[in-house]
Amino acid sequence: MLNVSILGMEDGEHAFEVSCESATIQDLFPEFIGSVQVNGVLKKQGKRLTLHAQASCDANLVCDVSGEEFTQRIESELKLQYRLDSQLYSLRQSDSEGDEIILRDDEELIDITEEVRQELVIHLPMRRVAPAYVNTTDRKSTRLNSSHEWISRMPS
Repeated sequence: MLNVSILGMEDGEHAFEVSCESATIQDLFPEFIGSVQVNGVLKKQGKRLTLHAQASCDANLVCDVSGEEFTQRIESELKLQYRLDSQLYSLRQSDSEGDEIILRDDEELIDITEEVRQELVIHLPMRRVAPAYVNTTDRKSTRLNSSHEWISRMPS
């Protein structure tokens, strides 16, 4: 679990660093290996909390060009807004109302596991190319684009 402690937190900016093994995060894709790391700043202003963080984890991917496995670092930025309000917490209908996440006033931890999981999964590359083949695929796509341009300029 990726928990940030807010117990006894004073107003101001507070740096934090949390990590856990990728295997312990429920529903995280099997491509992710090793430790999920989150570094950031939590800013408290009264009953409002703003979290800005960078999440990262290694992913074991299969190259679309060669079929070989390679490891790539996946990184994502998180920007989350929280509000401490027990009354509003008890009245809320669902978790997805607005951009602000409502917490009880007596909350001691903020669990950011699900938000980190979603962001890392979204940042997996659609096209997976091993570093050894990055330049070759760029040249091939450039050559195809220039051929397409030449054909499109031909008179009908």
